[in-house]
Amino acid sequence: MRGIIHTADRGRQTISIALLGLLLVLLVLAAGCGVRSASELSQSGRSPNEVLYDSAPAESPEPGSLGYASGIERKTSQNADLQMKVQDVSAAVEQIIALSNQQGGYTVNSHVYRDDERVSAQLVIKVPQANLQPVLESIASLGEVTDKVITTQDVTEEYYDSQARLKVLQAKEQRLLGLMDKAANITEIISVENELTKTRSEIEVLSGRLQYLSNITDFSQINIRLQQGIPGTVKAPQGTWGKAWQGFIGSINGVINFASQLLVSVFVILPWAAILAVLTAIAIFIGRRSKGKKSGD
Repeated sequence: MRGIIHTADRGRQTISIALLGLLLVLLVLAAGCGVRSASELSQSGRSPNEVLYDSAPAESPEPGSLGYASGIERKTSQNADLQMKVQDVSAAVEQIIALSNQQGGYTVNSHVYRDDERVSAQLVIKVPQANLQPVLESIASLGEVTDKVITTQDVTEEYYDSQARLKVLQAKEQRLLGLMDKAANITEIISVENELTKTRSEIEVLSGRLQYLSNITDFSQINIRLQQGIPGTVKAPQGTWGKAWQGFIGSINGVINFASQLLVSVFVILPWAAILAVLTAIAIFIGRRSKGKKSGD
């Protein structure tokens, strides 16, 4: 009976020893995993607050890498440059400004000045791109167009890439705001705040660029230079009589130009001629006086 009891006690001791040994093995394994994780983190060179950004969105893609669907609305910038001759520059400027206002546009700047005894002007207006051609036709009717240039720039890819980049940055901003609540210490809070400031700065720059692209695609800019034409210009008829009349007008203009240049030359020479006349008179007076003295002797 005692042998049976002794055997049972020995079995319980063996089981207890085995359980204790298993517990020790598990503790050693857990400690080894913890040491290995810390070692790996140290070897990777990453601080705890850098690990905090693991779940943050990826950086924005490079421009042009997103692409856009073939059926998407294209974004183009269309501008024009005009040089014209008009009879009344000031009146033409007022008409152009009124025209831009009527078409839903506005005046960027206007400058009227006198150049070589003629009035000239430079002005810049912006009108909705859909109204560009009608506005150009209305302006052309005010006088004679001597030069006209229309330029078109396609900014579709930049516009939609900028939109996509802005969405990525806005999502990153929201994620960083969420990570702010998870920061465990001052170091992590400062790190998140620095990244948030940088992200918001990028958002402001990109928003400004999108606003600029929207403006140049919604409104067309027209640069206009006005020069005063010759009042009363006569247009000669076509054919032989037209050529003869044109030659006659050319001769008359030549005579007028010659007379004008001659008159200018006279007024230029007149002061010098007066000085020369005075010097000549003085010389004659001195000569006569010297001659009179010699005669007296």
